[in-house]
Amino acid sequence: MIYERFQQGLDNKPVKFRSGLRDFDIERRYIPPMTMIPRYQYPRYARSERIADGVIHLAGVIFALSGAVLLIVIGALHLGGAHVAALSVYGAALVASFTASAIYHFTPWEAARPLFRRLDHAAIFLKIAGTYTPLAVLIGGPFAYAVLALVWVLALVGMARKLFFWTNGASSSVFYLVLGWLSLALIWPLAQTVGWPALALIAAGGALYTGGVVFFNWEGLKYSLAIWHGFVLAASACFFAAIAGSVFAAA
Repeated sequence: MIYERFQQGLDNKPVKFRSGLRDFDIERRYIPPMTMIPRYQYPRYARSERIADGVIHLAGVIFALSGAVLLIVIGALHLGGAHVAALSVYGAALVASFTASAIYHFTPWEAARPLFRRLDHAAIFLKIAGTYTPLAVLIGGPFAYAVLALVWVLALVGMARKLFFWTNGASSSVFYLVLGWLSLALIWPLAQTVGWPALALIAAGGALYTGGVVFFNWEGLKYSLAIWHGFVLAASACFFAAIAGSVFAAA
């Protein structure tokens, strides 16, 4: 009986349950990601646009891998275990984000592209939370860790929405921006811990992410995808420079 009700739910049919007082119907709202991925047609881009975007992705993956290794090695040699763990989380999130984006945009398997799209968009939440992690650990204290915990909870919710439910792009963009600009709560402790030059780099990175959203949504503009990913790479470089500078100073 339980299996039949579950199967009815998978078939998008109303599921009838019996309570002690009355019968009632519930329509299934959940969309299993592996069995009911909505149809998605990847946009067509000119060859020159694909090449430009490919160069940016290649640069991003190389930057993420080399930068992650550098930070983890420096942390392991000169800092404590908590800092090394935080830098490892940041490095892994950075690599995962650029790699997921490259796989989604350049996979030859069109049938798998909708799934890769979900992974790509979910990895953005991972990258945001991962970027917060070493900064919060550098600050230390209950308030910084409370903000970090909130960011990770929201990021996990965002990842779950992307992986297991169907969401539109506009709401996701707002979610990304809100999660990123929660860093304003840490602006004063950041200034005291990492210094104003690093804070200026963080602000520049946030501005680049925010400004890049314009091109992300500007589908009619030629090279819009490459421009958007260029903004992402530049913003990531700003955050990396701020974190690396802070790590070198602490070491």
